[in-house]
Amino acid sequence: MKTLERLARTFDPRSVWFGWGRTLIALAHAVTLALTPPAYLMPPVIDQVRAPQCGSIRAVSAYCLGGHDIGQEWRRWIMVALLLLVASGWRPRWTVIPHAWITFSIGVSISLPDGGESIARIVCLLIIPLGLADDRIWHWSRPVTPIGPTARGIAFAAFLAVRLQLAILYMQSGVSKWGVPDWLNGSAEFYVLRSPLFGVAGPLKSLMLWASDNSLIEAGMTWGAIIIEIVIAVFLLSSTRWRRTAFVLDVALHVSIIVTMGLWSFALIMMGSAAIAALPDRLPGPGAGTAEDGTAPLPEREPAPAAV
Repeated sequence: MKTLERLARTFDPRSVWFGWGRTLIALAHAVTLALTPPAYLMPPVIDQVRAPQCGSIRAVSAYCLGGHDIGQEWRRWIMVALLLLVASGWRPRWTVIPHAWITFSIGVSISLPDGGESIARIVCLLIIPLGLADDRIWHWSRPVTPIGPTARGIAFAAFLAVRLQLAILYMQSGVSKWGVPDWLNGSAEFYVLRSPLFGVAGPLKSLMLWASDNSLIEAGMTWGAIIIEIVIAVFLLSSTRWRRTAFVLDVALHVSIIVTMGLWSFALIMMGSAAIAALPDRLPGPGAGTAEDGTAPLPEREPAPAAV
């Protein structure tokens, strides 16, 4: 508990890890919207109201505000422009809420959102306190001002929530596979790679299909995915060093998914979320050495002068 209290007093989200996380998530959606016309994101689905659905809380979606007077193409390119602004790193304090609004809009408005849309929506909502505490002009630069204790504490609580959310997600994903016979017996990747929808394609197809024909390699690929997901979950709840190890494992896992199955947008969102969860812990107080990310600790806020 004392360690947690110390970290809460010294936490500072203004790191390049925060910047890279926001950039990867924003780029995932920016490229998706830029390359996918609205008609392909919102096709008719049997037994569902035609997207975008604008009832209840969905009425504030970027796809619904303004009604039919604003065409979906205009909405699409406005969102792309805002997402590219977020990805550039300019003024995190000003762009963190629009970013959360766009990820919410995509998640609740398109016809068939995947897991990436849901994760991005949750993560971008949780990091609003981190962004509001970030007064930098660019999220790539070093901070030059201290953070007030209230903003610091709220940002730290949000940071813990992001880590806990991702840890639960990866643990659930890993453990739930034990209940599926093909994952338990080590043959799941054989069928995944040959799926007509998400199977391996491109220049590595022959190599991956050959590898998956070998029972030992196939079992290693299948069980390895389960082990990596569980390890990531545990490491995300540990110290900075282990969280960064979790980030490396996360990148390796999702790059392998990109290579074999595609799903690059989902992969970028997960890697961006893991980067935010890998934000460094800082050593307490001025004069206590450098922070764990190599930046010098910032001076404490000077007390206001006494009234004469």
